[in-house]
Amino acid sequence: MALEQDSKFILNLELGESYIYGTAFTSDNSYSINIQQASNTLVVLPSDFIQESREALVCFGLSGNSDKNKIFVRSEVKIGRGDLIEVYLSQDDVLLTLSNHLPVEMTLHTAQSDVQNWIDRR
Repeated sequence: MALEQDSKFILNLELGESYIYGTAFTSDNSYSINIQQASNTLVVLPSDFIQESREALVCFGLSGNSDKNKIFVRSEVKIGRGDLIEVYLSQDDVLLTLSNHLPVEMTLHTAQSDVQNWIDRR
């Protein structure tokens, strides 16, 4: 049985020159967040997140509550040294969509097994 973890964030975001930035709120904390273009898709989390997995499925929830208002991205996960959540996206179309429709929530699903099972259940 795989060890699974979902981390949900409520997002308050703004559009910068070539990136998206703002605050990500959990039930008990808040973090600065930066979303930008990169050559590889990667999520860097603050050190107070315990991660057993090096891969995650990131779900961005746009305004509205339907499945068509969700964007899924597979990502590598690393733990950083600061208290900033950094999201690097390699797909231009995903960043463009997020820039045009700023997400209101983000769920990070990690598991020691393949995240495809989680996608299939959605």
